[in-house]
Amino acid sequence: MLWLFVIGFFASVFGSMVGLGGGFIVVPILRIFLNLPPAEAAGTSLALVITNSGSGALTYLLQRRVHLRTGWFVGAGAIPGSVLGAIAVKHASPRLFDWLFAVLLVGVAADIFLNRNRRRPDAASEVNTSSLKGMPWPSALGVGFAVGFISSLFGVGGGVILVPSLLYFSDLPAHAVSATSHFGIILTSPLGFLTHVVQHDIRWNDAVPLAIGGVLGGPAGARLSLRIKSQLLLVLVAVALMLAAAALVFRHIIG
Repeated sequence: MLWLFVIGFFASVFGSMVGLGGGFIVVPILRIFLNLPPAEAAGTSLALVITNSGSGALTYLLQRRVHLRTGWFVGAGAIPGSVLGAIAVKHASPRLFDWLFAVLLVGVAADIFLNRNRRRPDAASEVNTSSLKGMPWPSALGVGFAVGFISSLFGVGGGVILVPSLLYFSDLPAHAVSATSHFGIILTSPLGFLTHVVQHDIRWNDAVPLAIGGVLGGPAGARLSLRIKSQLLLVLVAVALMLAAAALVFRHIIG
C-alpha cells in the first residue's frame, strides 16, 4: 500500500533524527487505523524498525558518531529480553496493550521534557565519540535487557528506553545518543522480529511497504539530525511521544 510506504518513510525520517526507530509512530497507526491485534502490530512494526535502524545506523557509523562499546553491551543484554517480550505480547489484551504503551510513552516524554535543560551542552557533530566513556557495561547490559523486552513487546525498537538511558546515564551528547541508539536497536530488534515470525505475528502485506519506507527514510533522518540543535531534538521526542500516547488512549475513551 502506497500510504503505508509514505507513513514508513516519514516515521523513519523522524525516528532516525531522534534515535527511536520510527516504531513509536507506526504502532499507534497500525492499532488505530488497521485495528491489528497487539502481537501483529508489534511484529509488523519491527519490520520497519529493523530497516529504519539498519539504514540509519549505517549512516551514523560512516559519520563516526556511534559509541560502539556501549552499543555492543546493549545488544548482548537484549538477547533474553527480546524473546520474552515477543512471548508476553501474545497474552496481552488490546486495551491493556494500548494503555501500557500510552503510559510508557507519557512517562518517557515527561521525563525528557522536564529535564531537558539539565543536559550538558551539545558537543556538536565534531565530537570524538570514541574518546567518551559512554555507559558503564553493567548498566548497558541491564538497559539492553529492558530495551529488548520493550522492543518485542511494543514493536517500537526499544529506543524509548535506550535514548533516555543514554541521555541521563552516559556522557554522550544528544547527537551521539541518537547514533548509538540506532546501533543498539539494530542489534536488539532482529531477534524479537524472528520470534514474532515464528509466532506468525507478521502482517506481511503491511510490513513490506513499511520496511521499504524505512530503508529510504533512515539515512535521510540521520543526515537531517546534524542540522538540528540538541534541545530541539529532545522537545521533538517528547511531543511525538505525547501525541502517540493520546491517540492510543482516545480510541478507548470514545469506544
